[in-house]
Amino acid sequence: MTPDKLRQAVQLIKAGNKQSALPILKEIVQAEPNNEMAWLWLYSCVESSSQKKYCLKKALEINPDNEKARAALFKMETATPVVQTQQVRKNAPQQRAPSKKTTSNLKAILMSGVVTVLLCCLFGVMAGGIWIYNNGLNANAQIINTPNESAAPSATFAPTLTLAPNSTSTLAPTSTVIPSPTTLVLPVLPVEAEGLPLSGNSLQFHFFDVGQGDAILIQTPDGKTVLIDGGEADSGIVSQLQNLGVQRIDLMIATHPHSDHIGGLAQVLQSFPVAKVATNGEAHASSVYEHFIDGIIAAQAEFVDVRRGDVISLGGIDFHILNPENNTNSDLNENSVVVQFAYGQTTFLMMGDSGADTESALLSAGLPLKADILKVGHHGSTSSSTRAFLNAVQPKIALYSAGINNQYGHPAPQTLDSLTAVGAAVYGTDQNGTISIKVDLNGYTINTAQGGVKSSPVLPTAIVASIPVPVPGALGTLSVTSPVAKGSNATLTAKTAPNASCTIAVHTKSGTSEAAGLEPKSADGSGVVSWTWKVGARTTSGTWKIVVVCNGVTNETTYEVQ
Repeated sequence: MTPDKLRQAVQLIKAGNKQSALPILKEIVQAEPNNEMAWLWLYSCVESSSQKKYCLKKALEINPDNEKARAALFKMETATPVVQTQQVRKNAPQQRAPSKKTTSNLKAILMSGVVTVLLCCLFGVMAGGIWIYNNGLNANAQIINTPNESAAPSATFAPTLTLAPNSTSTLAPTSTVIPSPTTLVLPVLPVEAEGLPLSGNSLQFHFFDVGQGDAILIQTPDGKTVLIDGGEADSGIVSQLQNLGVQRIDLMIATHPHSDHIGGLAQVLQSFPVAKVATNGEAHASSVYEHFIDGIIAAQAEFVDVRRGDVISLGGIDFHILNPENNTNSDLNENSVVVQFAYGQTTFLMMGDSGADTESALLSAGLPLKADILKVGHHGSTSSSTRAFLNAVQPKIALYSAGINNQYGHPAPQTLDSLTAVGAAVYGTDQNGTISIKVDLNGYTINTAQGGVKSSPVLPTAIVASIPVPVPGALGTLSVTSPVAKGSNATLTAKTAPNASCTIAVHTKSGTSEAAGLEPKSADGSGVVSWTWKVGARTTSGTWKIVVVCNGVTNETTYEVQ
């Protein structure tokens, strides 16, 4: 299939073997003359300028908006063909000797020109003398030096080329528009020039609501940006990034080639400068995947395949790749890129669409999986979040992405039960909209699009465990969801004695709630206990009481229903 052949050709080019890639690319463009990506890669392989021009023209016929291809073609067509000019002069036919009349006319014209030049020189000298008299003798007169070859060129004279239609970033034009044979890295502006400054030493994590799809933005404390997936095409990811003031993407991670994860990434590549793109290296026979690869080439982004054990360092954060070990699984979901990273005392684990097979493989590999914040695999379906895996991760916060009333039934009720059983507070884009987490060195705060602030600062596991319980049976509330929208999930987390037996009573206008998730629980070994329940769509708005009892000690708090 064409995607496989194209990928084979690209790998050969990246390995420096253009000659082997050349016949493959020619075969592709013959079979698919409207494959812009194939024409661009063919351009990077052919040698003669005429062949290069032809490839660029074909690519522009397919996509007239490819400004970089147009700029490269313009540069080639306007270049001075020195060697060719000399050859033409050498082989030019011998001209006839001019007649006497012609010679006489030429002499007259020549004499007239000489007189004109002398008069211009005379007036020029006079004007120059006047200027020197008025300005040159002034010790404070401004002198403009003529640049010479040894002087460093001024930055203001460097021409720039807009990288993307909606971007303010620019790149210095290069001699080619196609990536070099050995790498896809091309010059970009220093990240620091366009970094997104954040207030304080905090990491910003945005779990976007893009319907039935995944899209996650991470902004490091020094302004680097990481985008993991982008939802379906036209899911609104570009506008959401723009609303946050994002100007460039330093690292883009495509977990796997399903459309609900990479569809929007093609649009991001068109709208922002993107420095580096990481994938699991698995091709997919779909137009969405081809558009994604086209976008990478057009953006001139570095392109890498990642495997278990790889580490990408950016903005002081190490992004550890835990999956895939290889791409032998026939299920695209199970080959998802799984990423783990930490800031301060808070650890994140991003599972992509991976399910039970991947979870089992990670457990068998003996990898350190414990994480405070878990991005649940495969939208919370029954194929993911096995009890053994969740027991190893022990998440405090679980995030899933799902479209409202989606046809797949995501998230599955049994998955939600498994998450709450390990004490995780569950947030979903179908219930909470976009979920934002601000992480500092000591803890994190969660905000959602629906209902504003959803919790006060939460301490990660390592910090919670270090907080001593003042006296046996002491009880206090660490966090509670308030305000909360009707039909959304609410969470209360309390601190008490280790392994204490606890109950919760959530009151509404009509009485005590009997929602699932409010059953009696025991605190964990550090004395933390948490409940998550769904606020009914018909719950009366207002501020209502919550009563928690642990080992006979009672504590009351309130939550607001909007």
